[in-house]
Amino acid sequence: MFKYIKFYIQKILSAKYIRKGKCNHCGKCCRNILLYVEDDPIKTKEQFEKVKEWEKHYNNFYISGKNESGALLFTCKEIDENNNCKVYFFRGLGCRQYPKVNTKFLINGGKPLDGCGYYFETDKEFKSFL
Repeated sequence: MFKYIKFYIQKILSAKYIRKGKCNHCGKCCRNILLYVEDDPIKTKEQFEKVKEWEKHYNNFYISGKNESGALLFTCKEIDENNNCKVYFFRGLGCRQYPKVNTKFLINGGKPLDGCGYYFETDKEFKSFL
């Protein structure tokens, strides 16, 4: 019970992050995508083929490489040569929310891709918590 109370107190008192900036149409977010199964990135073609059977929206991506940790990188099939989305008004929720504010990701040093027009800031200054 104590750990749940502690969790909610930390959640309420922790810094909130907000997304700022705007898309500059560099296309990197559509060409360097990590797809996940539960909390783990997809690492093999076989795993990707299997997950596409029950995650139909994964059919919108193709394998375009690997990152330094061995996870597969994917590219969206709907991006054109001018870095525009061919189905912009019908794009999925993940695309609409990119880059999503993920506190755990940000606390661990995560940030948008280099060249991305978006950035994150804390909603409150540290001294306001004191």
